[in-house]
Amino acid sequence: MRIPGGFDAVFRQLTPLVLLGVVAVVLFEPWLPGLPWLRATFGEQVVLRACVAALGLYVLLLWGESIRLHTILTGVLHAFREHQGPAGGESARNPRLEAARLLIAALQSDDPQIRRTSHHNLVRLAGEDRGQEPTAWRQWLAEQERK
Repeated sequence: MRIPGGFDAVFRQLTPLVLLGVVAVVLFEPWLPGLPWLRATFGEQVVLRACVAALGLYVLLLWGESIRLHTILTGVLHAFREHQGPAGGESARNPRLEAARLLIAALQSDDPQIRRTSHHNLVRLAGEDRGQEPTAWRQWLAEQERK
């Protein structure tokens, strides 16, 4: 089953709920059901340990997300540098072709969402669909540059 919006969307939506849950557990600790059993089984500091563990896990998830975003942005910047166009001046004259260069470069991304979005935007930009392979789109770009 695919989660609409992906893991990152669910993660962003659940973040405030998880943090509010941790605060609620800390504030209402004396009234937690089963607290005497938890303390007898896991020790007096069970609630503190559980909250620290939840926050530690949350920090690890944030770290992983920051690495993922860094990788995506580094790839986009690399593609931008690689596909800037001849002498940099042509892109100022034709921003449509410069956008197409960037979108074609993004078709090679490791992220399937970036590839889908790039393909969708290329189809809108070109007014035709040449598939999701960059080679066909490079041919289209060469034809456009000759015009």
